Parts: sequence; C-alpha cells; structure tokens
Amino acid sequence: MNPRDFDFTKLIQEHHASLRYFIHSLGVNAAWVDDVAQDAFLIAYRKWPSLDGELENPGAWLRSIARNVVQNELAKQNRRKRLLDENLTTLLLQAGDTAPQSSAGVLVDRKEALSSCISKLSERARKILESRYVNDLSSGEIGSEFDMKPAAVRKLLFHSRQTLANCLKLTLSRPA
Repeated sequence: MNPRDFDFTKLIQEHHASLRYFIHSLGVNAAWVDDVAQDAFLIAYRKWPSLDGELENPGAWLRSIARNVVQNELAKQNRRKRLLDENLTTLLLQAGDTAPQSSAGVLVDRKEALSSCISKLSERARKILESRYVNDLSSGEIGSEFDMKPAAVRKLLFHSRQTLANCLKLTLSRPA
C-alpha cells in the first residue's frame, strides 16, 4: 500500500462521521447523506495526489468539497424544476413540431389550442391536471384529495396527456 493511500484512509477514518453530520446539516435527506459523503471522498481522493502532503485543515477541505457536491445537486434539482413536467413539455414540443412556424401568432395559437383542448377534458381530469401541473402535487397527494389510488392518478394523467397530444396535433395541423 502506498503511504499516500494510507494517509487518505486515515483521513477518511478521522473525518467520516463529522463530514456526514455536516452534510446532513446542509439539509440533505438522511437517506442520501452517505452517497453525498462518498461523492465528496471520491473527489477528495482524485485531488489527493496533487496536494503533495500540504493540507493544514483537512476537515475544512472535505467540508468545502461536500458543500460543492450539495450545491451541484441543488443546481441539478433546480434545472429539473424549470420544466413543469417532462412528459407535458415533451407533449408540447411534439405538438409544436406540427404547428406552422412562419406566423407571428404561433405562440398565441398554441396557447389557445392548449386551452381549447384542456376544456374538452372532463372536469375531474382538468382538476387533476391542475393539481399536478399548477399546484405541483404528487400523485399520492392528488389521490388523497380526489379519493383515488396514486396509480389511478398516474394513469389518468397519462391518458389526459395522450388526449391533449392528439387534440393539439389535430388542432395545430389545421390551416388557419
């Protein structure tokens, strides 16, 4: 075993518990603390050879790496939240492929088409769509509100998206 590897193993042993506590204190879900700590130690291990044994405060160094890992996770999560729902965005993008792109009112046409298509859904489907995409509720929360099982909510959302996709394709492909 390389003496540097032994030093790194010692570093892990000395700082593992405090790093996990620090990560949890940043608001990381307890179920994910070990994964984030492992990511931080992997990054530290990759950087370890370049330090040449010069590390005044290894605990602070590890915490800064962990802080960066958590910030990266937060950025990923925020990027995912930029879209209301991946399925709905895909649906709207696909529907837009059939829309005429030359007119200035394309966005207005698409919005009107979507509103028209949503109005054709049942009241229950519209309310469930609103709960999911406007109120950002999970299928479990929606199920509780509408006295449905989460699987039934997901199925209704799937069928509603399919109905909207078909309606949008038909509506947007018609000449104005």
